[in-house]
Amino acid sequence: MMWPVRAITEDEAPLFRARLNRGFGADIPEDEQDSDRFLELFEIDRTFAAFDGEDIIGTGGAFSFQLTVPGAATVGMGGTTIITTQPTHRRRGVLRSMMDYHLDEVAGQDEPLAGLWASESAIYSRFGFGIATERIEMKMDAPMISFREHRGLGSVKLLEAEAAEPVMRELYEAVRLSRPGMLSRSDTIWRHSVMWDPSHRRRSRSARRYAVAYDGEDPVGYATYRQKEKWEDFPEGEISVIEIIATTDEAHEALWHYLTTIDLFPKVVWWNAPIDDPLPERVTYPRRVRRKVEDSLWLRILDVPAALEARRYEMDGTATFAVADEYRPDTAGTYRLEVSDGVAQCRRVAAEPEVEFDVDTLGSVYLGAPFLLSLAAAGRVRGAPEAVRRMHRMFRTDVAPWCEEVF
Repeated sequence: MMWPVRAITEDEAPLFRARLNRGFGADIPEDEQDSDRFLELFEIDRTFAAFDGEDIIGTGGAFSFQLTVPGAATVGMGGTTIITTQPTHRRRGVLRSMMDYHLDEVAGQDEPLAGLWASESAIYSRFGFGIATERIEMKMDAPMISFREHRGLGSVKLLEAEAAEPVMRELYEAVRLSRPGMLSRSDTIWRHSVMWDPSHRRRSRSARRYAVAYDGEDPVGYATYRQKEKWEDFPEGEISVIEIIATTDEAHEALWHYLTTIDLFPKVVWWNAPIDDPLPERVTYPRRVRRKVEDSLWLRILDVPAALEARRYEMDGTATFAVADEYRPDTAGTYRLEVSDGVAQCRRVAAEPEVEFDVDTLGSVYLGAPFLLSLAAAGRVRGAPEAVRRMHRMFRTDVAPWCEEVF
């Protein structure tokens, strides 16, 4: 069954928020009962709902992002967000109705791709999304951490939120184009997401702390984190890292040295580290840094030529490939990608493909990882071995993609 889906009006925001929170099994916090922040954070013309009569039975929305892609370039991405279905309407086509509407809307914005963080990993591949970035959850027993070298690391200062924000904004912009997968941050995102710190989001932890690393008088990196006090026979407090942004290797090491030497807080965790974060290589005993891999950003390619021409490539070459797309058949077809001096041209062709895969696989390799060869070994890429290897070398990147925040 297909359900009516449309953008909501401002008058419908209170009902939308109530259904959104109920869909995630929560209530609207007491200190956030009005809709002012909601209406500022979410673009009302991109916030949509599925309806059963006058009642909202499904919620969704899109952020207007610029996604960093290989080659220090950016491309427009519809950030799929706040997707819920009411428990009374599960398995009745509500999500499909909303995804039909949403992906048409994103394509209509001339955004070649949509991206999301999946609450359940089994849901979105059927709509053509593939895992494009992974994250590392790192845990460490800080007193056991020692660094291989003691270099001149500069200083680290704690700033209050008002003083930290302009410094963080400048540092973030200095780093954003250096790593595929990072997102643009509007003033609204900074105000209502990055710096937003109500008590109900702290989960028995402290307010956010803002540590800034300096080289002389120049800020070169920052870390944001929370603290959770705990005492048994000995202090067992925890540092929960939210974000680390460093413009130099020295800043990265200085921030980690600071985070692992805070008295009374021997446990340090970071839930969203890049998979190539160099911390384990900086310490004497890498096993002391426990790491667990999880998926993070998923991508859905809506316009194959526009998406592939937006990024740059570290190896020139030509690849002719077929994309299968059962959910949006207009995207399916055979394409030829020609890369010269790192710049691509991509077009549909009437030719025999060298390599074949589903559209979710293209979303997975778009930012440079995972490797096409591993997907071929898993049966998700088909083609002559040499053609697969050539395309693998064209798509891979030296810097691992990373998405720094959930949206």
